[in-house]
Amino acid sequence: MRCEEIKERLVDLLYDEVRTLHSDPELQDHLSSCPSCRQELEELGSTRAALSRWKDEAPLRPVNLPFLHRSKSAPRWVAIWPMARRFAMAAAVLLAFLALTNAEVSWEKGSFSFRTSLLPAAASGSNYYTKSETRDLVREALDDTESRVYETNYLMMQRVLDTMDQERWSEMRQVTARGNNSRIKN
Repeated sequence: MRCEEIKERLVDLLYDEVRTLHSDPELQDHLSSCPSCRQELEELGSTRAALSRWKDEAPLRPVNLPFLHRSKSAPRWVAIWPMARRFAMAAAVLLAFLALTNAEVSWEKGSFSFRTSLLPAAASGSNYYTKSETRDLVREALDDTESRVYETNYLMMQRVLDTMDQERWSEMRQVTARGNNSRIKN
């Protein structure tokens, strides 16, 4: 056996000496004939023995880690859960109150208004659009959208044409320059 093969198996031999030595006579013969491999095995053995005697030393001063001061029995979110439940119950009560009192909240022309009543307010005709008014509003919105789409498409096509013209002029300059260079060389 070669030393490289033996050195790969030295750790196995170190942790399972008896079985490895007895099961592989070639390994045993090589170790008895090669002082380099035998010395490396002895060094590994002494390192293993030194590590087994290793004792941790106490730190010079106490180490305070902030995450160790938390409760180890429950995660952090468990402590927040009762407070979150109370907020959720308060929000549900508030929404139920607003629904039962027919609350109306509006924001018009920079002013905020809030109104409640026990009975629902009668619908006034000025708050709703008729069918013809709705149809006219939708038609205006569609016409506006269509004109914006046409304008956007026109601008995009104009950019494409400008880019193509720029590329054509650039290629024309390159062809002219090559032609001039070939005339100079001839």
